[in-house]
Amino acid sequence: MKADLTSVEVLGLAIRGEEEAAELYDQMAKMIKNKLARSKYEALAKEESRHKEMLLGLYRRATGEKEAPRVPGGHRTAEGGFPVPLESMEDLLRLAICRQQEAQEFYRRAANQSTDHAARRMLEYLADIEHGHELMLESELAAYLRDRDWYANNPDVQLVGP
Repeated sequence: MKADLTSVEVLGLAIRGEEEAAELYDQMAKMIKNKLARSKYEALAKEESRHKEMLLGLYRRATGEKEAPRVPGGHRTAEGGFPVPLESMEDLLRLAICRQQEAQEFYRRAANQSTDHAARRMLEYLADIEHGHELMLESELAAYLRDRDWYANNPDVQLVGP
């Protein structure tokens, strides 16, 4: 993230990032046959949508405008774009972990640059939430790698909670 972005531009990037993240996790959920594993990605999609709404609220309070402007590409968003087609559960989990790490970094940098106390607190909160998602997904990946065959033969197994 460029250091010369205004707080409103940072909010616009964060809103777009959360929107992209919700779409990403929704798209990933559709690729997963295991219904319990799929429900985790559906839950992540819903949570990212809630993050977008929180950020929109902050944007509205800061600007008085109802809708955030469409921020053009060029800067990394919180969870950055869409993946190439992924073949395995391991690939999906690794991608999701990477996106959560990117989101944490984005929100921590934005919080450090923010001069508005309320915005800084919300950005730090979002960084912490994304870190929690990362930890859950890392646990899921470790369980999957440990019990890959069992997981493949038990389509209803849930390794780690959402």
